[in-house]
Amino acid sequence: MKIAKLAISLLVVSNLVANDSYIIEADGEFGKELKSLVEKHAKDNNISVKVYEKSNSSDDDESGRFLNIGIDKNANYNGTKGKELYEKNCKSCHGENGTKKAMGISQRLSDMSGDDIADSMAGYRGDVQFGGRLKYLMAPIATRMSLKDLGHIIAYLKGDNAFVIDDDESNEIRTTPTKQGSYLE
Repeated sequence: MKIAKLAISLLVVSNLVANDSYIIEADGEFGKELKSLVEKHAKDNNISVKVYEKSNSSDDDESGRFLNIGIDKNANYNGTKGKELYEKNCKSCHGENGTKKAMGISQRLSDMSGDDIADSMAGYRGDVQFGGRLKYLMAPIATRMSLKDLGHIIAYLKGDNAFVIDDDESNEIRTTPTKQGSYLE
């Protein structure tokens, strides 16, 4: 018998002011019972509920994280594969190596960090208000692109080690505070 794992994200909107969101992980029969209870309560009270079920597949695109949100920065991404994906999905709007402003209004990908690109794609994937005039063009692309493919594209644009933290870089620490009392520069 397979044990189903569920994550239940409850979005409760009261007078369009309050936004509360919860992630609940439950296994087996309890998870199924909780899912049906939440869905019934949501329907009865006109509450928006999204239920995500963890896949047990060994698909290469799955990172093993429960909701698979965001890029797995520990994965090995390949710039060569990223170049193929970029040319197929991005080059027509963003130009060679991300040096063009899409539709003449976006920020150049070449001016963005790997984290900024990942955050932007997450915005297009999950926020219907994100992206201004480009949201209708980018949202479908962001939604159909796997996170692993996005990681490969970022590796192509920013280098295979785009998410690797360089511990050898010497960052000197302030020993005296600034006028505001901070030790950060």
